[in-house]
Amino acid sequence: MQVYAAALIIFGVSLASSAISNYFISKKVDIKTANEVSKAYSEFMKEYRRALSEGDEDKLKKLEKRQKQIQDALMKSQMERMKVSFYLLIPFLVLFYAMSFYFGATAVAVSPVKFSIFYFVANKALSAGYGMNFVTWYIISSLFTNTVMAKLFKTMP
Repeated sequence: MQVYAAALIIFGVSLASSAISNYFISKKVDIKTANEVSKAYSEFMKEYRRALSEGDEDKLKKLEKRQKQIQDALMKSQMERMKVSFYLLIPFLVLFYAMSFYFGATAVAVSPVKFSIFYFVANKALSAGYGMNFVTWYIISSLFTNTVMAKLFKTMP
């Protein structure tokens, strides 16, 4: 299989799995509440860090009283999202391993730079650059497509 065709197939599968995942998250999780909790936690942490850096003991005591409540709300919100992800984990792992078996260690995409960091490798010289293996290209594709789909489905703040 041509390198570019393999890259497009893997990117397409990554795009589809990201769309499916974010669709289910958007239907099963109260996104508005999750975003509000996330924003409240972020504001709390800014305030907490500021009080720490200023050494304001009174403010720190007040904030520490609220800390457990805010952390519990954040944990509950994140658990809702994790439940959806857990249901999709097995099918996505089966798909990943099937694709990994099919593509093996062959170059499936091209990188302009050579690198090798753990499983992330682009070190097979090709005419247009360096060949990336399946794991590297799938993870890069997934990070990109998940970010785009999360913005489209509004599942992340």
